[in-house]
Amino acid sequence: MSLARKLLIAIPVLLVVVGVILILAAPSLQRSLFYPKPLGLPPVVDQSTEQLLASLKAVLEIKSPTAARSLQPGLMDDQILALESQGGFRLSDDLRALYRWHNGMSTNSTDGLLPGHQFVPLDEVVSERSQMRQQVNSESSAQRAAFAVFAGHTKGWIHLFDDGAGDGYFYDPERPETDGAFFYHMAEVGYYVWFPSLRNFLSGTIECYESGAITLAANGEDFDVDYDQTEVIWQRYGKSRDY
Repeated sequence: MSLARKLLIAIPVLLVVVGVILILAAPSLQRSLFYPKPLGLPPVVDQSTEQLLASLKAVLEIKSPTAARSLQPGLMDDQILALESQGGFRLSDDLRALYRWHNGMSTNSTDGLLPGHQFVPLDEVVSERSQMRQQVNSESSAQRAAFAVFAGHTKGWIHLFDDGAGDGYFYDPERPETDGAFFYHMAEVGYYVWFPSLRNFLSGTIECYESGAITLAANGEDFDVDYDQTEVIWQRYGKSRDY
């Protein structure tokens, strides 16, 4: 193999290694690149979580009846506490109210609180976090280092509304609500929408249905989504960023 060929192979590998070392040596750099904090958030909406959840249920029964029927019974406080202990995290008061309202949706549901975003039961959240930790721990040291650099910031996230491809809405129990602990994330493009509270997300969801930004299609199964209109709505309730 020629020297030039060897250099073409070695230099990219060396750059990756140097990048990993630099980011591992400076965790704040890694977070600022992949998991920054929002630069300002809108105010928290006035209505209580319980009021908003009651309004959302009424909206779903009209606008997305399949989703409304798929909601599972809520959890008792002691059940929530037990699952928090098992998962090694603590939910916010708003999220406890969410799971007292309903514990996610049945596994055969294709709808969510928003189209294409399955509302994950809390016991499944705990199970998925445990499986992820086991998977990461079983990888090689090089793979674990790569995970730490490029996805280590996601390790504590709770996946509340799953789009089926690993993206969706998350809660970070290690981040203050004032820093956007509840947020939407699309990893492929580094896109975030941070919310100052779950209540802002609930308000935005209700408005998306009531304004017609999300409507049930003529076939009664799919949804038509006006993405420009929904983006305007989310910008009033949260703060977005991409790479």
